[in-house]
Amino acid sequence: MTAKRKSAARKEPAAAPAPENAAPALAINPGFRPEIWFPSPVWARHVPDHERIDAHILSVLEELERNGRAITRSNVGGWHSAANLHLGPELAEIRRIIGNACAGCASHLSFDFDRFEMFFQEMWLNKNGPGDFNKAHVHPNSILSGAYYAKVPAKSGNIEFYDPVRERVMSTFPVKARTRINSQAMEYRGREGLLLIFPGWLQHSVQPNRSEDFRVSISFNMGFRPKGAARPAA
Repeated sequence: MTAKRKSAARKEPAAAPAPENAAPALAINPGFRPEIWFPSPVWARHVPDHERIDAHILSVLEELERNGRAITRSNVGGWHSAANLHLGPELAEIRRIIGNACAGCASHLSFDFDRFEMFFQEMWLNKNGPGDFNKAHVHPNSILSGAYYAKVPAKSGNIEFYDPVRERVMSTFPVKARTRINSQAMEYRGREGLLLIFPGWLQHSVQPNRSEDFRVSISFNMGFRPKGAARPAA
């Protein structure tokens, strides 16, 4: 995970005299450690034996492209499969891996597994060719969402997350470096075998593919329901 940083270091100019109402500078202590509330969690997991899994995913994609119908959601260009791939057997292994990882993430959030269960709402394949990208969006009504990367050429577009507290853009201030606590956006560089999981409400986008090849990922949404509730028809 990389916070956005200034592109080059520059020599600092001499400090101007402080105005009378300026807060006093801390000569020794670099700052007071805050309590952190309202966090935006992102989990990054590396899937073992991903080369074999990725090869299978690419073969499923090839078959779907031949016989399936593409849809459009946040994607601008590219190929987006139907969102019901969790229902078939073709991607059962990666679906199991994703489901187990999401259960671990939900446990960290103290999800009530005694009375409720999580389930796959949707799962789909994405293929972004040169110049394709995904607009900023959220995944409504999903407790957890995410992406698994099966093919990632260099410069094929990072996923970018945005500060969910939109009111903070009304009061930006100068900083010497971008950190986790003062950034308004951050990004992950996709790599093959990477599984990212995040809350469905966390706004994100995918940067344009600047390579000459295509990138492939699986995206998914997880919902929850009371245990024993009637399941929707496939």
